[in-house]
Amino acid sequence: MNILDIITLKEVYKKSNKELLEYTETDTSPTLFKEEFEENKRKIVQSLDKIKDLGIITYWDEEYPDLLKNINDPPVILYYFGDPSLLKSKTVSIVGTRKTTDYGKSICIEITKALSSYTVVSGMAYGIDSIAQRNAKKTIAVLGNGIDIIYPKSNESLYNKIKEEGLIISEYFPGTRATKYTFPYRNRIIAALSEKTIVVEAAKKSGSLITARYALDYGREVLAVPGDITRLNSYGTNYLIYSGATPIISIQHLKELFGITNLEVENYDENPEEMELKEKILKLINEGNNNLDSLCETLKEDVSAILSTIMQLEIDGKLSQENGTYFTLN
Repeated sequence: MNILDIITLKEVYKKSNKELLEYTETDTSPTLFKEEFEENKRKIVQSLDKIKDLGIITYWDEEYPDLLKNINDPPVILYYFGDPSLLKSKTVSIVGTRKTTDYGKSICIEITKALSSYTVVSGMAYGIDSIAQRNAKKTIAVLGNGIDIIYPKSNESLYNKIKEEGLIISEYFPGTRATKYTFPYRNRIIAALSEKTIVVEAAKKSGSLITARYALDYGREVLAVPGDITRLNSYGTNYLIYSGATPIISIQHLKELFGITNLEVENYDENPEEMELKEKILKLINEGNNNLDSLCETLKEDVSAILSTIMQLEIDGKLSQENGTYFTLN
């Protein structure tokens, strides 16, 4: 096969999803078209055999997820690396700003840990996306460029980890460079692959708000983490809540929303310092130091570390809070 043949096949695969799907619905010969499409698929794979372990799923394949098939503009082709069975697993989309705060990072980690029985879907971008996917037990990365291109380059280790242990997908032909349009458009796939989308932090013009909009358009539930109204990164999430998104008011509340019991939450290894801080916090709360200001003043620890530990205690079912007052359980 020469380069001209490959270019011709590329052009076939660059047709819009709408054009391809409408063609299959005509009275001419949708079955024949599918057969021709499968032949092109086979030739594409052969022409790209230099890309090791590359897989292709089409709209008509059994592996194609129903959640994605039922949107108004589903990708006809998905190129992938990794385990395609994750497309049929229990999923949740987690997105947010690229310029995350310590608070956003901490909350994102705790949310991901609480949802360890779910496959996390995100875009492998800087910030919240990468944090969620680094801490997820299982994850699907949806790229806004060709699947063989690592972007951002600093996420190479994450890319390789997901390729080996999770799933990387893209609707763009291998070698396709990202543009200002490809990332917003791929966000529809992130939103479509889950019944629920969580936005952790988002500025006024954050791309994660585009994902949230797609999720709402698809009739999916959007959840958002409330934030400090003086922070730019809180505007987007607070506005989503104002507009009707479900606020995540605690990790315990999150678990209730997802129907998760404490037995379903994975136990993560703790170092002695983390265990000691947990014991100190529980002891102080039992002694009456039962709000964040009091705990921070007494412990003299970094606020993000205290918040993260409190969140973990909530996940463990040892702590809860009401109107800013903490109390121990059991």
